[in-house]
Amino acid sequence: MANNRYSYETKLESIRLLNEGVPGRKICTKLGLKSDGLIYTWRKYLRNGDYQRLRQQPGKQYKYNKGDAALPLVEQQKITIKQKDEELEVVKKYLMKEGLW
Repeated sequence: MANNRYSYETKLESIRLLNEGVPGRKICTKLGLKSDGLIYTWRKYLRNGDYQRLRQQPGKQYKYNKGDAALPLVEQQKITIKQKDEELEVVKKYLMKEGLW
């Protein structure tokens, strides 16, 4: 049984749909996810500010590499800015789709 890999954008999109009230099962069929439990886990990571966990490959790597603490402060800030820009882009796409932008 192979681990599925989902892009960062897919994870953010599934969290956005879940926050809008779309049931987890419908999100799974729409985006081709294996389980709706994944979405709830990703949302928990997002709420806790663990953005690096959304970017990790499947498996237990997080036990060995807990975040970006080893990086210099400037690099951490660059990563944070990039993540915020990507999240903003998802919101912009949604607003354009709904005709609110």
